[in-house]
Amino acid sequence: MKQVAALASVLLLAAVSPSAQAPRPAAPAAAIKPKLVVLLSVDQMRGDYIDRFRHQWTKGLHRLVTEGAWFRQADYPYYTTVTCAGHASIGTGTVPAVHGMVANTWVTQNNTRTVSCTDDETAKLISYGAPVTSIAHSAANLMSPTLADEMRSQSWPPPRVIGISLKARSAINLSGHRPDAVIWLDERDGGWVTSTAFAKATAPFFADYIAKNPMSEQLGQTWDRALPKERYLFEYSSEYRKRTPHVTTEFPHITRGRGDEVGGAITDAWEASPYSDAYLKGLAFSAIDALKLGRTSGTDFLGISFSALDLTGHSYGPGSQEVQDILINLDVQIGLLLDKLDRDVGAGNYVVGLSSDHGVSPIPERLKAQGFDAGRIDTAGIGRAIDAVLAKELGPGTYRTRVLANDVYFNDGVYFKLTQNPAAMDAVLATIRKGEGVWKVYRKEELSATDPLTRQSFLSHYEGRSGEIKMLGRAYWITSVSTTTHGTGHRYDTRVPVMLYGFGIKKGEYLDQAAPIDLAPTLAFLTGVTLPDAMGRVLTEALIHR
Repeated sequence: MKQVAALASVLLLAAVSPSAQAPRPAAPAAAIKPKLVVLLSVDQMRGDYIDRFRHQWTKGLHRLVTEGAWFRQADYPYYTTVTCAGHASIGTGTVPAVHGMVANTWVTQNNTRTVSCTDDETAKLISYGAPVTSIAHSAANLMSPTLADEMRSQSWPPPRVIGISLKARSAINLSGHRPDAVIWLDERDGGWVTSTAFAKATAPFFADYIAKNPMSEQLGQTWDRALPKERYLFEYSSEYRKRTPHVTTEFPHITRGRGDEVGGAITDAWEASPYSDAYLKGLAFSAIDALKLGRTSGTDFLGISFSALDLTGHSYGPGSQEVQDILINLDVQIGLLLDKLDRDVGAGNYVVGLSSDHGVSPIPERLKAQGFDAGRIDTAGIGRAIDAVLAKELGPGTYRTRVLANDVYFNDGVYFKLTQNPAAMDAVLATIRKGEGVWKVYRKEELSATDPLTRQSFLSHYEGRSGEIKMLGRAYWITSVSTTTHGTGHRYDTRVPVMLYGFGIKKGEYLDQAAPIDLAPTLAFLTGVTLPDAMGRVLTEALIHR
């Protein structure tokens, strides 16, 4: 690959027109850096959604697809495709084996406790409303700097950095360790919060927006189709659905939950609707206005993760009118965001990168009814079966084996005993392989970056956080009780959009192999900073060489 000179070191010189009197002064040199970097994630956006639904987009998503650079063959290179891992990978340009965010949760304290990837008991939550009592969050477990972190440490003047999402693990992993402001919705109490890990008090502009737009007034609103019913691709059916967040079973939905949401939050139904994406856009507008993002002498950073698609997809499945409608509405919201940036920052002065943290599986029961091999892996049952084998092979004890998605966790010292007892190890592995829907089983020592069969799991493994044994399911087999989920290395989970738009970007559809971890290195290149841990590449084919 030819070396490409850094855009940050090149100036475009405008031609000087001759004149009968005197030469005109040269036009101002073109900007050598964007004024604003906008990093967007659309949670659970499968790559094939663009081809499936783009004919109904006319605003923001339409602009990104038709006027930006769209990489049509973009996949995550690792196996455990979940929200925390995906956002950390987008934010840092590297993989879980390096940045450490291997999953949404992992096991600690002798296999007795499950923790969230961003949990931090040394910090405290700061609420924008009523007091909250949940565990606070930070980027302490993120072992690599993000693009925003490196922009802050290498650029002068340092950028203003903002992170926004419904989810802590999304907002934090995009904006990094030291954002100027980061905000998310508390999972248990349903209020907007930040953490003492990032600030001493609430951000005034967020507080003002929340006060003027109380979320409580939107709870219970009606969510109906944005387009006539006949324009939706799938016949409406509630068959095979598990529990959904809305009290209504079909359109029009009421954004009110049943009151028995996990953790007591009363906002689940609102979150799984277009209203939540619009609210995140409103929070972004408040930050853009208050901090004059993109209008300072440096390059600022805005990270937004839109969460409604994920919450909707889990409940209704990828072949649902709800998913289609979320994207129709998101097209409008991103369009409003781009229009504002055109007005405030100037078209061509900002750059946008968009991807997703993962895709999603079809609903297994629906596939099974069509004659395909599909189903649900009984992880709890496999854990109990392993414990029975351990008691037989190693003697009586309290083993508490946990199977979290693809990872098998043992009590401290148990795995070492298995490595010293080949017969016991073989018995455990054989037990896992017998699980219905299980495809492959690997010990952590078998994982290799050069082995095509284990490379995905190798890139997902971080010692001390990942399980000692990897259990991989067959295609269309999931490990969740929700309607459907994600988290595997199968293509419907790994293939997601990768799009760039704006400053320095050459529009077009690209068939080169790409990955979401390429976005941060590309945006870093445009802003003149380097990422120390990046494993992604600069997408040079989509750059205007200035």
